Amino acid sequence: MKKHEQELNRMDRKKKEMRNKIINTTVRLIESNGFEATTMEQIAREADIAKGTLYNYYSEKGAIISDYIRQTFETKNTIRLSHIRTLMDTHARMVYMINNLMDGVKLKKEIFEKYLVYSMMQVLSFDSNEVEESGIAELILTIIELGQQNRDIRCDLPLTMITDFFQFIFIEVAKQYYMNPESFKQNEVVEKSVDLFINGVKPVMIQGGK
Repeated sequence: MKKHEQELNRMDRKKKEMRNKIINTTVRLIESNGFEATTMEQIAREADIAKGTLYNYYSEKGAIISDYIRQTFETKNTIRLSHIRTLMDTHARMVYMINNLMDGVKLKKEIFEKYLVYSMMQVLSFDSNEVEESGIAELILTIIELGQQNRDIRCDLPLTMITDFFQFIFIEVAKQYYMNPESFKQNEVVEKSVDLFINGVKPVMIQGGK
């Protein structure tokens, strides 16, 4: 390996280590003090880095949380993707994926709430340069690709439109949980939300009716 390549690898490794240090510090502080009480200044102090260094890596707390969730997803995505490919249709794949993600939401309720708000802002951004890849992007794209191959997802719409709608469905399920966690019926909400994605808002046809 050439010296220049070795230097690049060393730099990449140091950047990854710094990101992990920032992420681990942020998650620990949020779990101890809450999201709102945790400041960028506090994160820099606890991570023992300059405030300017922190901002070179992340512009805000939401971006740190987004990176944390993305890394968490990536560690489990191999298993999820393998299982998704065994399921028979888009409905089954979406139900599996959203239920799987909701289990994570419930485990880290506050962190996921802030992540979802940040993700929604990214989805709504009109500046493509500011949109970061979602932690669930690979899962969504795989489900869409399989659905288009099976002809239960249409192919005449821009991929970004379909993926954004998919993310909105997941965010809406999570929103229903955050609004009423005690009365939240996960299976029912997920089934109805996936049906909305696949069939739209047409009334459900009653057997024997018009």
